[in-house]
Amino acid sequence: MVDKADFVSGAQIVSTFFENIEKQKFESNSKMLVAWKKTVQKISGNDKQFFNKRIGEQLFDHSRIVDFKNGILLVETDHPAWSQMLQFHKKFILTGMNKICADAKIETLAFRVRGSKAALADSGKKIAETEMKKYSEKLDAEEKILLEKGFFEKEKNSAENKNSKNELPDNLKKIFSRMKSTAMKSSDEK
Repeated sequence: MVDKADFVSGAQIVSTFFENIEKQKFESNSKMLVAWKKTVQKISGNDKQFFNKRIGEQLFDHSRIVDFKNGILLVETDHPAWSQMLQFHKKFILTGMNKICADAKIETLAFRVRGSKAALADSGKKIAETEMKKYSEKLDAEEKILLEKGFFEKEKNSAENKNSKNELPDNLKKIFSRMKSTAMKSSDEK
């Protein structure tokens, strides 16, 4: 006979799964916050004439990590001047953060001023689609300019185009064709 104690409910399985994910995310975020504090506070430039305490401590007091996605660490400051100062020390910060949080692989920093709604995108897919559309439009515009200047592709069985001396050379036709098909394939894949 099977004992009821041997069964685990689906709700318990799902709950345990999400607890583990949240715990890992929390631990990762905690590690990143500690790394941010340690790294930024190490920035030197102890100029007592302008600051009451070390510049690194000032930078830490006026900034905080907001988000991390796709290798980009979003940092919020309470004034654009603090963003500029952090940007000035970007290489130092990235090196320090990646030493402490090697598994995160932070590639760059992005900044926003408190109160703005700037956020990190989930992926670069929208950007890629927009760029491909711009590229395709640019190709079409360049093709139109060539047509206006008297260059055009020779159409099959067209008596009008047979005797033209301004026909687009075959090598340029192939280049335009490849560029256009590549642009279209790339936009379809995204």
